[in-house]
Amino acid sequence: MAFSKGKRIEDETSKRIVDLAVNIGCKEGPDALTVTRICKELNCDRRVIYNRFRDLDEINMLVANRCNEELIAKATEVIKDDVSYYDNFKALMKAALTYIYERNAFFQYYTALYRVTEDGVQNEILQELVLLIEKGKDNGDVKSETDSREAAESIWMMMIGISGMLATNVNYKYQDGLKTMMYGVEAITAHMMP
Repeated sequence: MAFSKGKRIEDETSKRIVDLAVNIGCKEGPDALTVTRICKELNCDRRVIYNRFRDLDEINMLVANRCNEELIAKATEVIKDDVSYYDNFKALMKAALTYIYERNAFFQYYTALYRVTEDGVQNEILQELVLLIEKGKDNGDVKSETDSREAAESIWMMMIGISGMLATNVNYKYQDGLKTMMYGVEAITAHMMP
């Protein structure tokens, strides 16, 4: 994603930087991910980084994107053609929380990162939930008047809140967090049903 005449382009160095950032961020945490560390690991100077990325925040968002893509791919493995929309929806939410829990607190941190734009909060998981609810509307499984964005944000906020509690509090058990989240998902999906 190097800058060339004001336009972003992809190159092998950009890919290596992001791969390294994912490795450091997900294994050691966001505090360990610094421009100095990246430069040291790649044996390059800071210009190499800043010619490709605006700042460390942009790199962290790319790490978040990669984590979210991994989470979405893993969670969607539970989708089955022979079950109802809502059974798949609930299985997907359970699989997502489980995968976040099975990884580590740093992975959880990155799945919760978001950007705020004129259109509101932006996050890949949130966007996938919006699309899933919209698909349900198209298929007649979700009431047409359901605000897809609002429903998706409610579920996403619940998921990141509970996964954060699981990641930081040893006394809060996975089964308790899962039960709480699924109760909330049940309430939201009941509101979505035609």
